[in-house]
Amino acid sequence: MIIFISGGARSGKSSFAEQLALSLHNKNPTTELIYLATSKKIDKEMEQRIAMHKEQREKKWQVEEIPVEVGRSIRQARKGDVILLDCLTIWLSNMLFDGIPRKKEEIVATVEEWGTFARKKGLTLLIVSNDLNEEPLSSYKTVRCYVYMLELLHQNIVKQAEVAIQVRAGIPKYWKGKEVSL
Repeated sequence: MIIFISGGARSGKSSFAEQLALSLHNKNPTTELIYLATSKKIDKEMEQRIAMHKEQREKKWQVEEIPVEVGRSIRQARKGDVILLDCLTIWLSNMLFDGIPRKKEEIVATVEEWGTFARKKGLTLLIVSNDLNEEPLSSYKTVRCYVYMLELLHQNIVKQAEVAIQVRAGIPKYWKGKEVSL
């Protein structure tokens, strides 16, 4: 099952996604509960945020700090595992701005592969991302291209997903699929 969870900055989407993933894992505790963290420790603030998130998480989580190679971790997961990818927004930044030129088609194909692997392996894949399309368009071309690319990925993931949720002020709104119980 693929579950897409979006929301604005500090909307509560990550907390909601963690609770949902933990709930799904608890229904079948023989599976692994995997957290794919895409953030890089690029400065003191990010290091503090990562440390805070690690402290808040239960010990059940198998955490992988994986800024780019998400597909490899999904391929290595076992049948039935619950995987939380947090977050697509940072992953896309890593892909676009790490100095290795990538085409739009390559990035879209990479994300499509995640869904293919998840389905073949019977995984539950929760993908968290930021809603950036509700802000006024930037006057900077690079920022506009980034937002357009992120929204293209959102649309692609939602097509593949069984469930699509938007979180605002900690409250989930289901746009696609049935409500998944916590």
